[in-house]
Amino acid sequence: MVEDHLIEVNEIEVRRALARSFTGHDPGGHTWRGEIEIGGAEVTVDVQTTNGGEPYVEVAAPSIEHPELDGRLARTLLIENAELVLGRFTHADGHVHVEHAILAGTTMAAVEVQASVWAVAWAADSFAHRLEALLREATPTPAPPKTPAALLRDAEAHVVITDRRVKQFLDERFGGFDHDPDWGYHGGFGSARVFVDVLPVLDDSTAVRASSPVLSDIDLTDDLALELMRLAATSPFGCYSYQPARREVWFEHVILGDDLDRPELEAAIQVVADTADGQDDTLAGRFGGRRYADL
Repeated sequence: MVEDHLIEVNEIEVRRALARSFTGHDPGGHTWRGEIEIGGAEVTVDVQTTNGGEPYVEVAAPSIEHPELDGRLARTLLIENAELVLGRFTHADGHVHVEHAILAGTTMAAVEVQASVWAVAWAADSFAHRLEALLREATPTPAPPKTPAALLRDAEAHVVITDRRVKQFLDERFGGFDHDPDWGYHGGFGSARVFVDVLPVLDDSTAVRASSPVLSDIDLTDDLALELMRLAATSPFGCYSYQPARREVWFEHVILGDDLDRPELEAAIQVVADTADGQDDTLAGRFGGRRYADL
């Protein structure tokens, strides 16, 4: 499905990388637009620039129609964000979308944009039935779909390989993180703590997740859910999710483990640390709950 080589982060190179794996359509103002082999979700890909002038790639696909982002939809999407491996649920133009942004410096592995297109299209299509059932409170609710890699017998071997690289980078940059067998690597940043773990995602690909608990002992009200969706929309990177069983709000950003380099991992950790440490005081003051530092 994918080829592993470096490309420059620009529209021409991104189009070339996707042309090797997918059939595109008239881009209609986007860098690339097309479909993957399964499902009917149409994917758009755009090369954007951060406020600091760094290029990044934004991948998106519509999932279900929904006229407006109300409290019920916001709560549903925040809970379902925890079920996605790569990407996040957003709402725009009367649709729920799956989005994923790749910040990889001036060059990136072709596999990153190819796998991101596949993962976003798969999630938009695979979660559509479950989202519709949740919003109409259907019983029983379909179970969250599993990524194809989660079903492969050798998926764990790929996770182990990426995990070794993650540990090496954490040792080099931060002098090592603490490690927990259930939670992965973790280190403190101000009043927040960032966790780093590795997950299978597609075929022989892995995902590296940087995440942080922003609030604990908190119920997900409509007002809190809408504020978290608003905050997430201010940046293309990362997403908030809610864990009902633990009554916790988390923020995370996921990067592809294939061809992982240290600056990419550092950037993901920094995005999560800055967001969690920067928002936990304000959110706790407005909505209650406890910061990680309060636990």
